[in-house]
Amino acid sequence: MKTFKMFVDFDKEEAWLNRKAAEGWGLVGAGFLYTFAPIAPGSAVVRVDYRPSMSAGDFDDYRNLFWDAGWRHVAGSRWSGAQYFASITRDADADIFSDPASKAQRYQRAMTMTSALLLPFFVITVALWPQGLLSPDLYLTPGLWEMEGWQFVRAFAFETPFMLLRIAGPVVLIGACVAFAVQIVYQWVLYRRALSPTRV
Repeated sequence: MKTFKMFVDFDKEEAWLNRKAAEGWGLVGAGFLYTFAPIAPGSAVVRVDYRPSMSAGDFDDYRNLFWDAGWRHVAGSRWSGAQYFASITRDADADIFSDPASKAQRYQRAMTMTSALLLPFFVITVALWPQGLLSPDLYLTPGLWEMEGWQFVRAFAFETPFMLLRIAGPVVLIGACVAFAVQIVYQWVLYRRALSPTRV
């Protein structure tokens, strides 16, 4: 079974994955598209960590460390960031983190990665703004607005797809900057909440 889902909150993602495991669907692949295989209901507890890219040797050591502690790596690659582990202990309270501070660090690592993604989009947007590339004239056909009747309709219809392409780039750049900035703020809130789990 495959399911499309997006998460920024690792705790909510874990809760959702554990509900799936309780229903008899074990995680075998993750990303925006989650892949599940049938398992005995409630036979796995899933936990999520976040690690930026690692060398092949570091990634092997990382997975072996969890394996020695009773956690099987079920999804994630050395480049993916999010890493997914399943325990076969059936203990719903089993965790891969020893304390709230180490659990909160995954949000800090995710914030660092999101900031690295935001930076090039922000630099390109700031560099293009003064050159007027982010505020193009919408329609470039000379004399378009003086045309009448079918001549106007034909010219307007012909120019509109090109106008949409001209504004698509700036919209995507600005949208990406806003999306990454919002994600960083939300990750910071989750990080602070994870540091103080008893605070409401």
